[in-house]
Amino acid sequence: MDLTGLQTDLLRCLRVAVEAKPHRRIVYCSEWLGYLPYGVYCWVEADSQEISKTFPADWQQADLEALAKAGLLAKIDAWQNPEDEYDTKVTYEVSLV
Repeated sequence: MDLTGLQTDLLRCLRVAVEAKPHRRIVYCSEWLGYLPYGVYCWVEADSQEISKTFPADWQQADLEALAKAGLLAKIDAWQNPEDEYDTKVTYEVSLV
């Protein structure tokens, strides 16, 4: 599977973020901010620290899914709040190879 330039840049950011961590796991988080004009806020954490501020500006959850489909991320766990479909956490392990 061919990755887009954005996905390649995103993977590079993820690998840099986890290379010095005790494990190579990241967590994609989303939540509804609850008021307009703001909608769903999404971010990625490594060891409870937000790392998505270093990502390409247009990244989306679909890019993480594409990296998982390519075998570069492994989905470890997924959680969704049963009372709020926008409150989610998905844990991935980042491949360093």
